[in-house]
Amino acid sequence: MRGPLLLTLTGCLLISVAPALAQETDTGVMIASFSGGGIFGVGAHGAVDGSAGFPVSRYLVPFVEFSYSPLKSYSYTYGQDNLGKGLFRSGLVDVNGGVKIRFAGKRDWVPYIGLGGGMLRFSSSTYTSGFNVTSTVHQSDIKPAGNVSVGGLYYFTRHFGFNVEVKAYVARQDHIVRTTAGVFYQFP
Repeated sequence: MRGPLLLTLTGCLLISVAPALAQETDTGVMIASFSGGGIFGVGAHGAVDGSAGFPVSRYLVPFVEFSYSPLKSYSYTYGQDNLGKGLFRSGLVDVNGGVKIRFAGKRDWVPYIGLGGGMLRFSSSTYTSGFNVTSTVHQSDIKPAGNVSVGGLYYFTRHFGFNVEVKAYVARQDHIVRTTAGVFYQFP
């Protein structure tokens, strides 16, 4: 996960010498982003996300977002002489929405804070085989969650740029932090 992230950051730094014209005053457009990073609080795991924002004013950008984090995955053996085989996998899916409040920054840098809510779905699957029996057990738990974020968009061109974000979630007793960096495209 570090290799692709470092490659992305290096590429973004090289591209950053291009003239930048931020579009923080545009409304009636869509800003689509794709990011990668990590989550912390349920262990430390990778994360990918995609989002779409729809600026309604210079300062307010309603958004929707989807993210996925693979949590644990391991294989094991069981039974006498370890003849039974098993595989356990788990993951976290986040679907949320809210509003980002932008601040007037430089023309190429647009910082923001965000407030939102959504659902976190923790799921796991256990596959076992052995002793003439094959079994699959799926479990999931859906939790409502609120979130706050801080981040920014850096425009390389009028429509393309780099984004960074730190987002904190609270879902019942779970407290999760997700950090991501990626690219975005602003449709005219």
